[in-house]
Amino acid sequence: MAIQDDIIHQEILQSALRLYRKWGPTKVTMDNVAKATGRSRSSLYYYFKNRDEIFQAVLDRIAEDVANEIRTAVSMAVDLNNKIYAFCVSKIKTSQEWKPVFSAIDQLMNADEKSKHIKFLDALHQKLMYLERGILTEALSADGRSHTPAELDMLAFIISSTVRGIRREVFDHNDPHDAKAAATLLSDIVTKWLQG
Repeated sequence: MAIQDDIIHQEILQSALRLYRKWGPTKVTMDNVAKATGRSRSSLYYYFKNRDEIFQAVLDRIAEDVANEIRTAVSMAVDLNNKIYAFCVSKIKTSQEWKPVFSAIDQLMNADEKSKHIKFLDALHQKLMYLERGILTEALSADGRSHTPAELDMLAFIISSTVRGIRREVFDHNDPHDAKAAATLLSDIVTKWLQG
């Protein structure tokens, strides 16, 4: 994709996300997105086949943005323990930042609309899990110890899933535990296991 096409592609996605937050994805039409971007409806078809493809592309962009933010935090950490901690804290932070967006979208859809879009949201979850496991596996394998790829994948899955659970319990269910303290303990446990 040419640079200008990439810029237009990103403008379409940003406009669509703003519209989703305002009206919900099921009420946003190609005409709405075209108007929000100052383009004709027919010009959108150069970039996207239909509004479902735009919605999927917006979710993909969100997944990439979240993964890039987490990857940056992990790469700036100096040692394994701090890399795991950076992953945990960054994952919690990005989840909290995006939660209002998904809550707003969810509240603007009725039950039928939600069931139609659940496949897209499930795909987003799966993509995030895949990207997060890749970030963790890379950080864990840099330790230099001899662990099998299957062990590292399982450990990345456990860390990622545990962080999701911590975030949900602390922020969604008002558990009194401190999320950063939990991330510290999880990092310490994983590091000790890897070095043991």
